[in-house]
Amino acid sequence: MKNRVLFLAAFVLVSLNAAFAQLSGIGFRPMATFSTYKLSQDLNDNYDSYLRLGGGGALFAEFNLGSRFTFQPEVVYVQRGANIKSESRLYWDGHHFGYPRDYRVNEIRQQETLHYIDIPLMFEKNFGGGNVGAYVAFGPAISIAVANGSGREELFVTHLNSEGKETSFTDRKEYIIEMGKGRNDDYRKGDFSVNLGTGLVLILDKGEIGLDVRYSHGLRNIDISGIKNRTLQVGLSYMHYF
Repeated sequence: MKNRVLFLAAFVLVSLNAAFAQLSGIGFRPMATFSTYKLSQDLNDNYDSYLRLGGGGALFAEFNLGSRFTFQPEVVYVQRGANIKSESRLYWDGHHFGYPRDYRVNEIRQQETLHYIDIPLMFEKNFGGGNVGAYVAFGPAISIAVANGSGREELFVTHLNSEGKETSFTDRKEYIIEMGKGRNDDYRKGDFSVNLGTGLVLILDKGEIGLDVRYSHGLRNIDISGIKNRTLQVGLSYMHYF
């Protein structure tokens, strides 16, 4: 992780010095996030991961590199996580979860939320003319968890009642996800990703309003089983020109 941080720092300095960049504006971007996990093969055989809605916000600066290219470093708070559900063909004997032996767990569902500060370093190519423009963007990012995550687990349980008829109930519990070194079922605190983005901008007299879409592809396993972050971000931005 330290090597990645040094690489990004050197990458920024070289890019800025080589391009003689000039600050052209600063802005902010509130956003909605749609996140999920890329599960390892072993986990994917037993569980499916679905999108989970979250939120976030970004502060950014834009540097003009010339030829309609810009460099945009950002500081972003982003919620990640996933909805996880066991495969329908699976079930577990109840005693594995502390229930009597004649109980059966037919389905497991989990909802997890993680909290990160991202530092993306985005390079953009701008298109269009007049008052309307568009862009595509690419760049790396470092992510650091700023708090422990939270989760909710639901177990769907069936058993035979005193009359011999099948009955069911749902058992729910909350849990904390400790963000550390990824041991003992904790998730790792740091992540590294590649970001792709695109957007439309409406150019005003002293700034611009934009509709931004960003995809963040996590490259690091955040736990020992091989889970990776995947996040889609949709936001509305405003940048003030200098």
